[in-house]
Amino acid sequence: MSRMYDNWERLVGAVLKREELRQIAMCESLSSSSSINSTSLFIPDFPNFLDINETKFKDVFSYHQILEATDEFNDENLIKLGHSGDIFYGTLERGIPVVIKKVDLYSPMKRKSYMSESSFLTKVVSHPRIVPLLGHCLENNTEKFLVYEHMRNGDLSSSLFKKRRSDYSNLRSLDWITRLKIAIGAAEGLAYLHHECIPPHVHRDIQASSILLDVGYEVRLGSLSEVCAREGDTRPSRMISFLRFQQALERDTPGTPNATCAYDVYCFGKVLLELVTGKLGISSSNESTVKEFLEITLPYISINDKELVTNIVDPSLIIDEDLLEEVWAMAIVARSCLNPNPNRRPLMRYILKALENPLKVVRDENTTSSGGLSNAVPFDSRR
Repeated sequence: MSRMYDNWERLVGAVLKREELRQIAMCESLSSSSSINSTSLFIPDFPNFLDINETKFKDVFSYHQILEATDEFNDENLIKLGHSGDIFYGTLERGIPVVIKKVDLYSPMKRKSYMSESSFLTKVVSHPRIVPLLGHCLENNTEKFLVYEHMRNGDLSSSLFKKRRSDYSNLRSLDWITRLKIAIGAAEGLAYLHHECIPPHVHRDIQASSILLDVGYEVRLGSLSEVCAREGDTRPSRMISFLRFQQALERDTPGTPNATCAYDVYCFGKVLLELVTGKLGISSSNESTVKEFLEITLPYISINDKELVTNIVDPSLIIDEDLLEEVWAMAIVARSCLNPNPNRRPLMRYILKALENPLKVVRDENTTSSGGLSNAVPFDSRR
């Protein structure tokens, strides 16, 4: 029995090594070619990769169960048409609500995103700030399905303001305590990805719609199709080597998010400003819109004048003097995250500390002249 196991282990090792060498050779061949078709890079010839990784997922659902849960993908259950897959609301047996992502593998972009998402989910341990994956469905060769736990309060983009029952003219705004709780929860999720994962990972799609909210407005990070290993990490990973090659080619493409922690921090800064100002859509806007918004907003965020921030605070917020200091502190943290120089943006673990102790940020910072949150938290510019 032992000899049989040893032989099997050597065989599997040889197959994996051969596959890895083939991928490396393919990458080198592509990189040496003067006429690279970037679209073809999204359809590598290793279909077994999907099935190998998916065997580690929790539960296996049949295609019949998926159809029943979504009422055969009824349009009424469609949540959104995503760039990485279509998102549907579903109900499993015993009335369990779920969210099902339907991925069309004929789409090169969706296939690539699915590979990235499944790779991340099978290599990283579950975390209370990452949306729970319940299982998957493998039956179709042309489509794959990921089944996630349903978040009762949707996402931040749809929950910051909610209509009061049938009164469509009256919006209920999340109070400041809940907004601060959401900011801390999202920071915990990103700090986990950046500093606790092995290897460290970058989300690359942080915006209000990717911050999911469970009962009690507990945060779960969603939109995981862009997650990848951080640039510059040298620890080996069989599939990451190929994905890195793709990213290297894409890095010169305008609008392509870089696989750096500083990029996540910048995006998180936009989310923080949404929480402070109530201006929905900033975190998902194009850079020209964001630039215009920041030119108007940032002059009102000053460490030397707390009252200035009242000019940009969401008017629906009811805040007293003590809460105003917390709002002011979050605005200052957001400003640091939005520094045009990526090397001067704080690390997520320090952002988390600042949000957990917002009054310490402004009170300690008032004793300095640097304006860089130096005393409040050890904001280190190193990457």
